[in-house]
Amino acid sequence: MHEAVMSENMLTVQQPPASTRKQQQRAENFQSIAVRAVQITVAVGFFALWEWGARSGAISSFLFSSPSEVWALALARIRDGSLIYGAYVTGMETLAGFVVGSLLGTALGLGLWYSRFLARVMSVFVLALGSIPVLALGPLIIIWFGTGIESKIVLATVSCVIVALLQAYEGAQQVDKDLIRLLTSFGATKRQIFTKVVIPSSSSWVVAAAKLNVGFSLIGAVIGEYISSQHGLGNLILIAGANYNISLVLLGVFSLMILAFALSSFVGVVEHKLLGWKLAGR
Repeated sequence: MHEAVMSENMLTVQQPPASTRKQQQRAENFQSIAVRAVQITVAVGFFALWEWGARSGAISSFLFSSPSEVWALALARIRDGSLIYGAYVTGMETLAGFVVGSLLGTALGLGLWYSRFLARVMSVFVLALGSIPVLALGPLIIIWFGTGIESKIVLATVSCVIVALLQAYEGAQQVDKDLIRLLTSFGATKRQIFTKVVIPSSSSWVVAAAKLNVGFSLIGAVIGEYISSQHGLGNLILIAGANYNISLVLLGVFSLMILAFALSSFVGVVEHKLLGWKLAGR
């Protein structure tokens, strides 16, 4: 009886009071607002300084353009639909390659958990493929899959499949070995351990790979558009650079940044859906 009372008292002491939790929540909210405010201030200051430099002649408007010129060009391109369509094409290529590459790499990485021998055999080939720059594979993929959207999707897929594979495999290897031995002693099959323990335990590693692969898949799609394309933001930047249209180049670059941010936000939403229980415990 005495031990039960002591245990209850210990649990009560370990739990922070409601007032402390509210203070911590307020501090976190304030910090988040402060971070956003600093980020916005830095961005506004950068564009203001850039505009001032271009108007005052401190920097060459021909070489660096100006925010007002880029903004005016953006409005014109949005009105005629060319910027929206280019972003749509690049976004579809990136999203398709990201989904295919992430799913394929995750499935292969988790699948290698089944056989340590196969994982050791495949390791050298995975590293060899991962060491090849996507730009070097670009011409071959364009020749094999054509100049259409398919080749860009393949390039985006190749850009992120290795990262997804390595992260998923590493996540599977980090599963508690004692837990696996315990479940095995209770008669759990390898398939049950894989579906009930390995996959859930590797989810954080898979999501971390997805965050990285957003950028990698976008790079693959843009490289494909650089090599051979008629549409997309990569094609827009390539043509603008050839014509020394710095404003249009910067518009394409900023559009890629916005596209990458949108895709990263999408991955963040998926992370909260899949790993909300982990995030809530932090």
